Amino acid sequence: MPRLYSLLILIYVALLSAAVPAAAQVTARAKVIDRQTGEPLPGAIVRLADASRKIVVTDADGFFTLHTDSATAVISISFMGYNELKEVLKNNATYRLAPSTTMLKEVVVTATERRGLTSSSVIGKHAMKHLQPSSISDIMELLPGGMAKDPNLTTPNIIKLRETGRPGSNYNTSSLGTSFVIDGAPLSTNADMQFVNGAWDNKTTQRNFTNAGVDMRSISTDDVEQVEVVRGIPGVEYGDLTSGLVKVQRRKGGHDLQARFKADMESKLLHVSKGLEWGEKRWTLNMSADWLSANGDPRNVLETYRRLSFSVRGGHLRQTARRQWALGLNLDYSGSFDDDKIDPELNYGGVDSYKSKRNRWAANFTLRQDSRSDDDWWRSAELLVSANFEKNILDRRRLVQIDHGQPAAVTHEEGESRAVIIYPYKYTGHHKVDGRPLGIFAKTQADFVLPSSWMGNRLKVGADWQYDKNLGMGQVFDPMFPLYVGLSTRQRKYSYVPAEVQLSTFAEADITIPVARHQIRIVAGVRNSSMMHLDSRYELRGKIYTDPRINAGWNLPPISVGGSPLNLQLRYGWGKHTKMPTIDQLYPERLYIDMVEMNYWHEKRELRSVWLQTYIKDPTNYSLHAARNNKWEVSIDASWNGHRLIVTYFEEDMKSGFRRMTDFHPYAYKWYDTSGIDHKTITTAPDPADLPYETRRVLRSTGQTGNGSRTMKRGVEYTYSSPRWRMLATRLTITGAWLKSQYNNSMLVQEHVSRTLGGRNIELVGLYDDDDGYIREMWNTNFTFDTDVPRLALGFSMSAQCMWYTARQNMHKEVRPVIYMAADGILRPFTDADAADMERQFLVRTYNNSIEKRMTVPFYMNLNFKATKRLLGEHLMVALFVNKIFDLHPDYTRNNYTTRRYVTPYFGLEINFNL
Repeated sequence: MPRLYSLLILIYVALLSAAVPAAAQVTARAKVIDRQTGEPLPGAIVRLADASRKIVVTDADGFFTLHTDSATAVISISFMGYNELKEVLKNNATYRLAPSTTMLKEVVVTATERRGLTSSSVIGKHAMKHLQPSSISDIMELLPGGMAKDPNLTTPNIIKLRETGRPGSNYNTSSLGTSFVIDGAPLSTNADMQFVNGAWDNKTTQRNFTNAGVDMRSISTDDVEQVEVVRGIPGVEYGDLTSGLVKVQRRKGGHDLQARFKADMESKLLHVSKGLEWGEKRWTLNMSADWLSANGDPRNVLETYRRLSFSVRGGHLRQTARRQWALGLNLDYSGSFDDDKIDPELNYGGVDSYKSKRNRWAANFTLRQDSRSDDDWWRSAELLVSANFEKNILDRRRLVQIDHGQPAAVTHEEGESRAVIIYPYKYTGHHKVDGRPLGIFAKTQADFVLPSSWMGNRLKVGADWQYDKNLGMGQVFDPMFPLYVGLSTRQRKYSYVPAEVQLSTFAEADITIPVARHQIRIVAGVRNSSMMHLDSRYELRGKIYTDPRINAGWNLPPISVGGSPLNLQLRYGWGKHTKMPTIDQLYPERLYIDMVEMNYWHEKRELRSVWLQTYIKDPTNYSLHAARNNKWEVSIDASWNGHRLIVTYFEEDMKSGFRRMTDFHPYAYKWYDTSGIDHKTITTAPDPADLPYETRRVLRSTGQTGNGSRTMKRGVEYTYSSPRWRMLATRLTITGAWLKSQYNNSMLVQEHVSRTLGGRNIELVGLYDDDDGYIREMWNTNFTFDTDVPRLALGFSMSAQCMWYTARQNMHKEVRPVIYMAADGILRPFTDADAADMERQFLVRTYNNSIEKRMTVPFYMNLNFKATKRLLGEHLMVALFVNKIFDLHPDYTRNNYTTRRYVTPYFGLEINFNL
């Protein structure tokens, strides 16, 4: 692997070795930024107005250095999608380019596609204020392919990028592999183990998002400056991901006091924040608090969700003649609380409640040094250290009623033993999960630039280290009063589970080359990741995953169309992305398989007897590997006279996603015959040593995590934005996507025959190919007209969100197994003779071929309205939204049945104060 880094650096140096300029009389270093957003414009072309061959290109931070013989030289600055700027060259100047439109001052209330090399949507603070979100989950409707949905805050919200209709939890690697980064620090869920063992009821399982990524409900959008969602190929500095990247940048500085109150049909939100600056912005301090309360149904006050968060963020900037130092420290708390219970009067007087309390404390320290000297090849260095600790308590209680003779889960050794019987048969079960994840992340990186008079360049190198550990008590319950009878696990402290440690290094070159009036930019890099301190039995031990990634763009010379320049950029991106397994997937709990050998019941409790044969199974998959996703995309970005159109085609193929696999093994036990016991004269519980028995062999299953899930995505995304029409003060934004997702299991599926013969279960297991396959497809387009009238301090938008169709289809299922397993555990090929056998014929499955038929749901449309009104200058803003204020959901017929569809409007109101 060092050879790859050496080769990358060698090529980088070789390209630039002849680019060192000769001595000049005047040297100027300046910066080029976007006039509206203040963001740097990397790759802008700067040339001397009187000598077009003298060209330089801005670096990744928008800086350029130009050498000239004249102290009054005039320069020309151009960048795709912006008006050309001509000004006198000055040292330490900042040049602001305006977007290529002469319309009204732009107020963007939709997502904006970043002018870069990869597919990335930026949602600014104006867009978030207009959208009126309750959490970061709401802003996903602004992405291509997104649509407004009624908030669902009583169940976890997990992200879905570039996919539609995920069929189940076995395909959650896409959301697990979407990285959320807040102020540079990733939110890791690798140590999250908040689930109830053995749960089968919906109240518990629907709130379990272990191994599914970040719950977006817990992230507030208040006090956020912007959110960037990278759907394409992210830079190599970002790792432990497969599907995408969500970067959240919070507000820094300011002097105002802000407050926000929002109420909609299901929730209420209150936010307060204060910003401080002093010493000419050398010191900044931001404080904020957020509270959210939601009910899934306003009529049901027993099912609620609460969120509480506090944040204190400080920063300091110091400059010398050659260096600039930036220091930041963030301290955060967030609490996420679910509560659901049933009125005892409706539950026969029994308790049925679910409570989840998640408390998270986090600290984030950053130190960055930038060079202010043109003589330095080294441009910047950054250190980031973050730590977080969570105290998570899940408390589940419910009324349990069982049949007689149920054994308690108290055995801890293999072999025969007399079971302890659960009594009484009606009780309140209580199960608590105590999880305390600890995460530490450290990252260091440095940027280097070789001086060049004809090309922009930057080399980034760095490393990061991630530590995850759970210090909790784990699953805590009384085995004599279990919440779920028949548990196959025992109590295990999470603190006994080993930590997960990842180490990664990365290097990336960013080169911009002007060729005549063309411009070519290439960002290419490689990331190496490995898990440390693993047991030697794991195949992951010592394995290094290499993720090469490249994004390239070609800016064509402007073409005059109707007197205005048409700017075109062609882009291509390709990369590999790796997500390591979580702690729960690496270190599952041991399984205890209890087989009842004798279950003798008597009217007298002291004469009852249950005996067990216990087997202990380690479900650890030592062959488990990381999930890897191969992505590529191609785009065209066109800008003309304030109009912009971006069209992207992409494909993704993740063949090694994580999934739970059923694994059958043979077991033997004794079946004792109690028919000869005289129930009337017996005085002591029967001893199995005195009873006849027969040995029975059965096949029992255990769960194991493997790399069997394959997710293939492809689609077309498109975004169009018009200039704001002066007469109407309105602009049009069109976003949409055609998405097709295919899910299937790449491993053999094991299935037990569910038939009896002669009063006994048939002990046969078939191993089938192509068992689990689904296709999901959709095409939608959103037409958003947003109007901004500064004179009236009024803004409003109308969005027609059209779903042209959705489709779903089950892939073909094999009815005959490839091989099968009998009670002796031996695998045998399945033949035509087996298909005619009295028992083995049941291995041939039957199902209705109609499930393979493609089912399409036709067109529907929702019309959404949003409005904002500023009062008292900029000190007060009132906002209103109504989703589905009008809709079109025509009836449709399938298989001679008519389906009638209807929706209910959803509305809310908020007030914002800015003092």
